[in-house]
Amino acid sequence: MNTFFVQNKLNPSVPEVILDADSGKCVISGNSYMEDSREFYQAIIEWITTYVQEKKGVLEWEFKLGYYNSSSRKSLAHVINLLGKYHLSGGQVAINWYYHADDLDMLEDVEDFISSSQLEITPLLYPANQQETMFFKRKVSKNHLV
Repeated sequence: MNTFFVQNKLNPSVPEVILDADSGKCVISGNSYMEDSREFYQAIIEWITTYVQEKKGVLEWEFKLGYYNSSSRKSLAHVINLLGKYHLSGGQVAINWYYHADDLDMLEDVEDFISSSQLEITPLLYPANQQETMFFKRKVSKNHLV
């Protein structure tokens, strides 16, 4: 089983992904508003399926998304529900979900993910001085120009 890695500095609509097969540490960061999110997240779903069948180890996830569209939200819900099934079957899953203080919609999504998956997801505020995503940086820059 290999580590899955997507590094994307040129297209702000595609998140960076690190799914470490050795440590079980997984991070999805940036923005997710690509045209075909279902296809993009299918590779992540396949990695999780293989991991829970072959490794059966602890999975520690961090979601550090600044923005995602409704199509990506559906795919993220699928990922979360798959992790929930692994947890219910005895697997260990820990999830931290970072959000910006002014993004109450994302916090509401996290609450929905918790109730649909029966997983404990820890919502964490980004520190006030940390702008994690390009979307947020542009938003802050525009606010400073006004």
